[in-house]
Amino acid sequence: MEGGMHSTENDLLVDCWSCGASIAPEIDRAFAISDDAYLCFECAVRRGGVFDDEEDRWTIPPIVLDLPDERRPHL
Repeated sequence: MEGGMHSTENDLLVDCWSCGASIAPEIDRAFAISDDAYLCFECAVRRGGVFDDEEDRWTIPPIVLDLPDERRPHL
């Protein structure tokens, strides 16, 4: 498959909860909101998150309280 993405790579992609960009949470420095929802690095930083490259983790989580929580029942 020349120039294309393998289906296994495509299966790893999810959309950023905020901007909709395609991200690979296992590879990209995405922030996990839940098991199924992620923020891309840029959106997480824009929301106040701080990623420590040396520790390879988010030392300050982004603010996500305004995002819909798919685990809550809809009213």
